[in-house]
Amino acid sequence: MEQYGKRQNWKFMEHMSDDESNAEVENKVLTVLKKIDENISHQDSDVIHRLGASKKTPNIIVRFISRKTRNNIYKERKKLKNAIAGKPTTQRVFINENLTKRNKQLFYLANDKRKRIGWKYIWTNNTRIHLRPGVLKWE
Repeated sequence: MEQYGKRQNWKFMEHMSDDESNAEVENKVLTVLKKIDENISHQDSDVIHRLGASKKTPNIIVRFISRKTRNNIYKERKKLKNAIAGKPTTQRVFINENLTKRNKQLFYLANDKRKRIGWKYIWTNNTRIHLRPGVLKWE
């Protein structure tokens, strides 16, 4: 039930200045999201704000009004490979699902196992963890 309540959220991990107001954070997040979907607007999100101050620059949580919009953005997140609020940079923007503590631990263990067996890919989709060995070359 805890994870179900977080299904319309995702974490936006980007190195913005942590002294920005909520309005500035919202505008920067929406600027980045427009690189995925130019029709996205403030009305598509319920809330955009930083999570607690436990890190130097806390992650940003985005809660969408519609799960369909959230899934479309999440599916197309690869378009953000090197985009941070319209500035050229070598840092990347990451969009991750907002997992519960238990699911984060499970993801960590699965990622550790992935590295030990030499598999290439791990990801989550609708809070499920997926693993894949990588591109197979056919001879």
